[in-house]
Amino acid sequence: MLWNLMMHALMGWLGAYYFFLSPEGIGMAVLVVCVTQAVDQIRLRKEAWSEVEAMPEVDRKEATQQLESSINKKMALVFAQNVVLYTAIVLLVAEMARTQGWL
Repeated sequence: MLWNLMMHALMGWLGAYYFFLSPEGIGMAVLVVCVTQAVDQIRLRKEAWSEVEAMPEVDRKEATQQLESSINKKMALVFAQNVVLYTAIVLLVAEMARTQGWL
């Protein structure tokens, strides 16, 4: 979470004159964040499966079935939440960099 926060704040700071509070700037910020979060979905999926694989053999079968039934919904919710959160961070930092003279 901290890595994602810092990465998106840095993107907003470096793209201060690219991510304006306009339809084009907001759309570009959403697109960039969607790409970063799509890559992050791979990491989250691997972490979920590694937790199941680390379980004892007895519990693993039930945990695998439970994960398979719920992972798609969980991943979609995390994706949507993160896109909204990190798009807001990118736009906020870009606006602050422009108005506060952080460049």
